[in-house]
Amino acid sequence: MKKSELKEIIKSQFLAEAEDSKKGNKEEQKRMEGAIRDDRDHIKDLEKDIKDNEAKLAKLKKDEPKDVSEGEDVSEGDKYYEDKVDEAEEVDVEDNEDIDVEDNEDINVDVERDVDVDDESSKSEIEVDSELAGESSDTAAVLGLLTKAQEKASAMGDEKLMDQIGNTITYYTRAHVVASTNEELELEELELEEAKKEELDESLSRFKKLAGLIK
Repeated sequence: MKKSELKEIIKSQFLAEAEDSKKGNKEEQKRMEGAIRDDRDHIKDLEKDIKDNEAKLAKLKKDEPKDVSEGEDVSEGDKYYEDKVDEAEEVDVEDNEDIDVEDNEDINVDVERDVDVDDESSKSEIEVDSELAGESSDTAAVLGLLTKAQEKASAMGDEKLMDQIGNTITYYTRAHVVASTNEELELEELELEEAKKEELDESLSRFKKLAGLIK
């Protein structure tokens, strides 16, 4: 092989390697450019997520005093309704009711109240019709008011208030209605026993007279 030919072969190899290196460099540049674009896209997404989370956090902090205030309002509302139920048990029917009693004690009660809400006066009228045989007008009227209050609570959708009024009705019925009924039954049973005893004494007396034991 001639020396000139060897030089040409070496030169061609160097040129080929240089060309390959140039192509590889361009490909690497393209790959890096693509990686940079991907990283920028990721950074944009992260920045958007951070902004969204910061906005949510700010809203939560802003709503926190409002949530606490609403909780306090609910507690005050529950206490208000409990006080009203207690007042219903102690109501004076002679001052607030018109009572008509016929046979089974038909009671019509009209109660009018003026309620002030936020400096604006609104009027609410509660009409109670209750009939409770064998009980005093006071007992029947109070039970009627409690029943009407439970209906109002049901219309409001306030289950807790309904339960509270229901418990009060149960207590009031046991303490005043059932107790009174039991006393009347016991009295009737006692009178029946006395009547039977008198009848038995009369029968014994007749038998003794017939037997000649007594004149």
